[in-house]
Amino acid sequence: MNKFIGREKELEQLEQWYTEDRFEFVAMYGRRRVGKTEIINQFVKDKRAIFFTAVRGKGSLNMRLFNETVNEAFGTGTGDLYFDKLFKIIANNAGERLVLVIDEFPYFAESNEDILSALQIFIDHIAQRTRLFLILCGSSMSFMKRRVLGYESPLYGRRTHEMHIRPMSYTESAKFLPGKSNYEKACVYGAVGGIPMYLNRFFGEKDVFMTIAKEFFVDGSALSSEPESLILQELKDPKRYNGIIEAMAKGLSRLKDISDRSGIVAPEASKYLDDLIDLGYVEKVLPLNENSERKSRYYLSDNLFRFFYQMVVGKRTAISGSSLEETSRTLESKFPDHMGRTFEAMCSQYMRERMGYPTTGKWWGSLPRGVSAEIDLIGSVGRGGGVEGMFAECKFTRRKTDADTLEELKEKADMVRGFNTKRYAVFSRSGFTDRLEETAEAEGVTLVSLDMMNDII
Repeated sequence: MNKFIGREKELEQLEQWYTEDRFEFVAMYGRRRVGKTEIINQFVKDKRAIFFTAVRGKGSLNMRLFNETVNEAFGTGTGDLYFDKLFKIIANNAGERLVLVIDEFPYFAESNEDILSALQIFIDHIAQRTRLFLILCGSSMSFMKRRVLGYESPLYGRRTHEMHIRPMSYTESAKFLPGKSNYEKACVYGAVGGIPMYLNRFFGEKDVFMTIAKEFFVDGSALSSEPESLILQELKDPKRYNGIIEAMAKGLSRLKDISDRSGIVAPEASKYLDDLIDLGYVEKVLPLNENSERKSRYYLSDNLFRFFYQMVVGKRTAISGSSLEETSRTLESKFPDHMGRTFEAMCSQYMRERMGYPTTGKWWGSLPRGVSAEIDLIGSVGRGGGVEGMFAECKFTRRKTDADTLEELKEKADMVRGFNTKRYAVFSRSGFTDRLEETAEAEGVTLVSLDMMNDII
């Protein structure tokens, strides 16, 4: 499938900045495979542009390749491997609007740190007077934040815009899966998340669970070792990072528990978790409206990582059958139990996009009788001079959701501070019992089924 899907907001934003017709410097970053390069390709396809992709290697290699790219673009013939001369050539040809893209910028800077200072001088003394549209793009989010956007970077304060490219939402991801049922679309999202490269593998008249079986449970297939490969590419000491992730995949979310399970002392485990957060694979969450770090939890936020480490690592033998068909059937039977966190994320996106609650989060604590409790999803919005909260439970079970779920939600919501008004919603894959529908109608409770969540696709 070669058709470009989604990313309308990102492209619209780039076009808006481009029409300003003055010097612009955009720092773009996002996890590997998220589609940054393809977004830029779409943006520059009808524009005058130089597109250079750095490679891993010694500084002289990227300098030579950059030199060749610039000279080829303008028909110049300088053999000088000096940034100042190459940037002057670019500036001299930027009388018309010109886009300069340096993709995988961290590779370039790591092999030749001079480029950071050279860009600073170029921007300060030359580029500001041109119509150049500069994009520095990188997958190493920690590098982009610290070495390009950070206070100690030579480029600090010089970028005019930054763009964090995140995985596509469920709504956008589902557009890759025409003809699939809403349940199948949700399960694919639960397996690979909003990464276009992975979603494309499910395009066409393929059985969803057979595709998952082939991609993850056949040695040598594209996704059979993808998360481990990404960790190897991005991080040193991958064994320890894998230990952290495997602990989280078993449901552990507190730092102490993750530390104990992985055998890594808490201060080191905290550092490894920060690295995984920088890469977009993990998120740190506090209960909504609370600031105590003691209550923080860590979750695998990347769907591919969550699926791989929960359903594949250590389980290939148990799930793999004597044939792909058998493996596919086993996967299909286990998927509803895996989808809890993914469905919560889908509901959170729906609440922000369709229900008008721009801030969403979770809550956990204790009820008056000492029982631990958790609320799947809370939306927050300023309204009428106060703060309105939308409290929701998210159920991906095979059974219809009953009124008991709503009553339990109300009890838990009574414990949450910081809201002037409290409203309620229930999300359900399988719909609702008559009793819950009657109660919801009488009390103004919002009910959202999986089919309703797909109405906008």
